[in-house]
Amino acid sequence: MARFGVMCLGLALVAAMFSIIALLIGHKLGEKRGEDATNAGYLATLVAGGALTVALLVLAVAFFRQDFTLQYVAENHSPDTSSLAWFYKISAVWAGREGSFLLWTWILSLFAAWVAYRRLEFTDRLSNMGLMVTNVVLGLFTAAMLFSTANNPFNQTASQFLDSSKHLIGEAANWGMNPLLQHWAMILHPPMLFIGYAGLTIPFAFAIAALIVNDSSSRWVDIVGRITVFSWMLLGAGIGLGAVWAYVVLGWGGYWGWDPVENASLLPWLTGVALLHSFTVYRRREGFKRWSVMLAAFTFALVILGTFITRSGVVESVHAFSPDNLSLWLFLLMIIGSLVAAGIGLVMRWTEFGADDDFESMASKDAAYYFNNVIMLVAGILVAYMTVTSALPTWMPLGGISIPASAYDAVARPLGILYLMILAVCPLLSWGLTDKATFWRRIKWPLAGAAVLAAGLLAIFFTTIAPNYARMVALGNDPGLIMAEAGPAWYYKGLAIVGLLTASLLIATTVSLFISGARKRAESRGTGFFSALGSIFVKARSQSGGFLAHLGMGVILVGLIGSAMFVMDSTVTVPAKVGSTFEVGAYQFTYQGSSVATLASGASETQVSLQVAKSGKVLGVVTPGQKVFAATQQQSYDAKVLWQPLEDVFVAYQGGDGQSFDVNVKVNPLIWCVWVGFLMLLAGTAVAAWPRRGAKLAAVPSKKGKASVKASDKAKAKAKAKAAVKPAPKKRPTKRS
Repeated sequence: MARFGVMCLGLALVAAMFSIIALLIGHKLGEKRGEDATNAGYLATLVAGGALTVALLVLAVAFFRQDFTLQYVAENHSPDTSSLAWFYKISAVWAGREGSFLLWTWILSLFAAWVAYRRLEFTDRLSNMGLMVTNVVLGLFTAAMLFSTANNPFNQTASQFLDSSKHLIGEAANWGMNPLLQHWAMILHPPMLFIGYAGLTIPFAFAIAALIVNDSSSRWVDIVGRITVFSWMLLGAGIGLGAVWAYVVLGWGGYWGWDPVENASLLPWLTGVALLHSFTVYRRREGFKRWSVMLAAFTFALVILGTFITRSGVVESVHAFSPDNLSLWLFLLMIIGSLVAAGIGLVMRWTEFGADDDFESMASKDAAYYFNNVIMLVAGILVAYMTVTSALPTWMPLGGISIPASAYDAVARPLGILYLMILAVCPLLSWGLTDKATFWRRIKWPLAGAAVLAAGLLAIFFTTIAPNYARMVALGNDPGLIMAEAGPAWYYKGLAIVGLLTASLLIATTVSLFISGARKRAESRGTGFFSALGSIFVKARSQSGGFLAHLGMGVILVGLIGSAMFVMDSTVTVPAKVGSTFEVGAYQFTYQGSSVATLASGASETQVSLQVAKSGKVLGVVTPGQKVFAATQQQSYDAKVLWQPLEDVFVAYQGGDGQSFDVNVKVNPLIWCVWVGFLMLLAGTAVAAWPRRGAKLAAVPSKKGKASVKASDKAKAKAKAKAAVKPAPKKRPTKRS
């Protein structure tokens, strides 16, 4: 199986290289003379995708057959025997370095094959070069697996680790999937991230293609627009699932710790936000052309930077793989190369890709979109720099220093609130200039709604959330010291209040847009309000999906303020005596006993039972536990969460000596808003990404390779031509009312 898998990788590499050469020849010869070469390049792309599909299936079959002759299978197989064992055999394919790289490359090949299939009918110059650039990336990834043992999933297991029956022996008998990865969220988390990463290669490829063929129309944006939205959505879903996994599995009661590998997935998501908004201006107003090309390149570069961080070994992380020199230099070359290619291309096509992006007033949509781009790009670059500072030479700013999570928070909180403030106001502004009367007419009702919502949130803040600050500072433990060191109390609480006011305005503004849009549609169509509201999501998907995503961001901000800034966090040593009590914040806990069990996996699990009460009222019983795996002595936590309307009570058992045990309790205010907002954000993006009927794009070749239009535009042109032949009917004069 190892040899066959390597042969599949080799075929994929040959096919990708053949496609690159064929597409370049087709481009050189022109659309007519080079059609055969171009079609050969498209078909070779499909072959590369097929070869990588077979390679992935070979690896999956090896896991189901427990074929330990493959080193990757031996090191990452799951010994689980639960109802999820079948799923863990599948997720084992991407549980480690080599398999995850194969998965990513395979997904990229699927995107390339999809583009080839959709564009084969047209074989226009723009699509040819876009597919060529995609194949360059695909070829480099495939070569990285073939020529680096650290990335090759088909390496064979050394003979000393196998007996005559091909079973693992010696120290290899303890190999297997990390128990922490055996969770439903980790089955889905990596594939979604990789779909996002691979998909964001496509807008970069077509941005470079637009520069190559000198086509500054919105054609390339039309081709890649929904792929970009879909990829950004899946990247966000992957980030969210990683947060869910961290919250329920790792036992630390949080969902984001600014780890370098966590940051790696966030970076392209940030610039992806700016890219999507730039596409909107590109399509609607023929603006932000240079912005769009630059952001497509930066987003791709940050995707590769994430791979660089994870696989090069230059930055230490609990999630990173072992160092590999080939990966280091390959991905570094791809990061620099992508930015240089886009930069040189823009310089050469500066005039053609020019647009009137100047704005005459700060109170305009133009300005809001501009600052949206600036903030997201700066945030992406800043977080990227902070993430890699430990690997930089000491003569550079912050070089050789590992940035703590508190420093990221200090930057991200005010910047994020400012960004969402712009997001709240932008839909109420006009292009060019917004006069005061118009702005007041649009904002007065959202302001009223925001005032009501803010009053409720501030009441919750002062009665339930803010007291946690004083409690934690007085407690003086590490989390309390971090709060105290973040700034004076007036600044810390003031920032939270401004954030809640911003979230209120964003939520109210978005809701008002839905209400006003539905009312206008109901009046014009003579339908009911809710029928009109539903039709908005069908007829105006991009806009309504964007607004729903904005609404989700407002809800997330409320959750972040509570669950990231005002967590009550305390670790308590409890006597192992039934009836022992302790308090954390407003909650009282009573120890009711413990149990020890041996699981089917061979792990030993200890659980303690704690009754939870508040103000004398019993709320329930939680049974947090800790697993210890005999083979590796690795520990995993089985934390429990008691849900309350305004906060989660998170309880993690951290082990004991028989006489006493340690338990960590976190009270996470409004954390449910993070999960609900996350689902709203995904739902909105899914609506925006959903394709319209009959939205198939066609290409009309021209002498300069520029005249590409939509099929619908051709139909409109024909209709206008027919209308011009027929004499227009005479209109009867009408009286003005």
